[in-house]
Amino acid sequence: MIKPLKQFAALTKAEKRWFWRCWWLFAKWHLKIRFQPYQKWKEDIFGGDNKESERSLTLSIARAIQLSEMAARNHIFKINCLRRCLVQQQLLSQYGFKLQLHFGVAKEHNKLKAHCWLTHNGALINDSEDVVSTYTELTMAEQQTRQIIGALK
Repeated sequence: MIKPLKQFAALTKAEKRWFWRCWWLFAKWHLKIRFQPYQKWKEDIFGGDNKESERSLTLSIARAIQLSEMAARNHIFKINCLRRCLVQQQLLSQYGFKLQLHFGVAKEHNKLKAHCWLTHNGALINDSEDVVSTYTELTMAEQQTRQIIGALK
């Protein structure tokens, strides 16, 4: 408990603001995914336009991701890869970043596992290549998307 508090105290004012924006959005997405049907929130994932933004991000994209991961690790809810990707995608797209959401599957002990991650200009931004390489990326139809998101809930 002490280490996370020290880490938070060492953040700049802008980093603390980003951390809290992420933390609250994680709560919002967690509740939305948990209590609303997929049809109500799918447009937020796939229908959003990444418009050019007049806003500029004062943090690097790597630092923004790092702070959001810190917020996820220190959340009251269990924040999985889907929630992390949705929050990161939503926030960074507000600054004009065009991010792509990827889904992958893997079979482990005769059980299907699903995972998602983000890329920016073809570069992986919120996961490690070691983790992502263990999944087979899907190019999906609508029905497959629902099944994968259901598995990630």
